[in-house]
Amino acid sequence: MLQQSVDNTGTVAANPADDTDDLVAPQRSFSWRTIDPLKFALPFAILIAWGAACLYRWLPPILLPSPLDVVDALLEWINPSWISTGHPSYYSGTWVADALGSSFRAVVGFAVGSALAVAIGVAVGWSSTMERAIDPTVQILRPMPRTALLPFAIIFFGLGNLPALFLVVYGVFMQVYLQVVIGVKLVSRDWRRAAAMLGASDRQILWHVVIPGALPHIFAGLRLGVAYAWTMMILAEMFAVPSGFGYVLWRGYEFMRMDIVIAGMIMLGFFGYLSDRIVVLIARRSLVWAQELSGTQL
Repeated sequence: MLQQSVDNTGTVAANPADDTDDLVAPQRSFSWRTIDPLKFALPFAILIAWGAACLYRWLPPILLPSPLDVVDALLEWINPSWISTGHPSYYSGTWVADALGSSFRAVVGFAVGSALAVAIGVAVGWSSTMERAIDPTVQILRPMPRTALLPFAIIFFGLGNLPALFLVVYGVFMQVYLQVVIGVKLVSRDWRRAAAMLGASDRQILWHVVIPGALPHIFAGLRLGVAYAWTMMILAEMFAVPSGFGYVLWRGYEFMRMDIVIAGMIMLGFFGYLSDRIVVLIARRSLVWAQELSGTQL
């Protein structure tokens, strides 16, 4: 509470400096009670249904391996010494290299593609001249399937990281670009007028009003883009890169090793989820004003 003091005239004065202790937010400590069981309900139900399907042989084991078989394949993928089968496979002990390679291709491609999309999208949304010059071409390219570019990428860039990075950059750009343009165009006209009435220049309005106002749409595009980065990366690794999650997943399909296929899908989902959480964390820190206006948190 505010501490009060009485001066020589008898007036009661409040000293707000003494109230700083009350403004300090309490530190949160971890507790099992803070875990929301509803978040694990659907995965647990899927795991039960999967185990039941394997137990009652609803599908042949070669098509649907048991959860334990998938765990064994995943452990062998990480460290073959953990599973002493005596028959090493093509993926035995390669998980670290695969994870690093796939992460590099997905993260670098996402960073380059999203940076281009934000820069060009802001320019197109802000300037009618840039819109007439760039947007029709982008709209023609957007409906084209990204998978159709794989032969083109292999022919021009060969095998390795370059075709994978090209596909990721292209796919991410197309996902993020449209959200950026829409976000810039939908910034309230009243905000722009208010800034102009206060004497702001066009450049100041762009940097301090339009771009911050478009951030909710921009982060929505980034969340779409980061998921698409992993999708395009997997596609490229299946045919153009002899390593990574996509390579292991595709070889598993060719050898009918559905256990390693499912393990690769789980790894892809885990890394994709982790990437999305990082984008959400940045968005929460950058969009405090939008969360306060809506009364909800991302």
